[in-house]
Amino acid sequence: MGVTKLSRREFLKASGVVGLDYAARAPVRPFSSRRYQGSNFIGWEIVVGDGVYAAPGEPPVSLSDIATIHHDNYSELRANVRRRRIMAHNITLKRIIDDDAFEHVHTCGFRFRLPYLPSVDNPDLNAQTLEGGIFVWDGSGTRLDYGAGFQWMLNPWKDTFGEIRAWTDANGGQWERVGYLTPNTQWHEIRIVVDFQRRTTSMKIDDVGYPSCFTGTPKPETWGTETAARFQAEIISVYPEPSGIRAMHKAEFQDWVWVWEPQSVCRTFMPFIRK
Repeated sequence: MGVTKLSRREFLKASGVVGLDYAARAPVRPFSSRRYQGSNFIGWEIVVGDGVYAAPGEPPVSLSDIATIHHDNYSELRANVRRRRIMAHNITLKRIIDDDAFEHVHTCGFRFRLPYLPSVDNPDLNAQTLEGGIFVWDGSGTRLDYGAGFQWMLNPWKDTFGEIRAWTDANGGQWERVGYLTPNTQWHEIRIVVDFQRRTTSMKIDDVGYPSCFTGTPKPETWGTETAARFQAEIISVYPEPSGIRAMHKAEFQDWVWVWEPQSVCRTFMPFIRK
């Protein structure tokens, strides 16, 4: 959960040092483009992430502490739904198991908003983060999780309130500040592009570019041996200490799109769904 400040040179180095072992893979062959999209997250998986905490005496965080509610044109992620003295991490994701996932350029994005404004005066609804990203797990080879992620810091008690961060693989994986977005209740759009062959990334929020990082992160031994691509949206409820806050966190997401393209026809940014 901590963040270590990197120099610009260190950050740029971190964005390109990770290599994929393609020598053992079959030669790249022609692939067709694919496009997945939807107005909400119906059919996506929901799992508990690793950004969790349980105060002494509280049972561990579980699936019963998070929920994703689907409406006609958006889905609402919720964390700490039982309002316990915990920090709960809701990851709602679309997973595609495909041996050819690394051979495509992945362009993805969604629209997101907070239905309330995090505030030190709001004991009922409050937030730690809103996050998202695109990753491919190399379970049969390097056993690293490759991709790019972003984080919006939303704890109103912290001086990091409003920071935009990018996931880096420095020190085994950590967040690094790359910009700022004023917390509000407006809709925002994020678009992320990851080229796994060239180990490059691009990220824009509301058509404003932010630095991003191509990463390769170790995962627990319990992760499988498949090659699996994941597009995910995430929220983490507010850290409850020291005053024992029991607030729930909510965030809304809509109009997601995930495009796989061969490099030869790749376009940097794909258009979003428009109603």
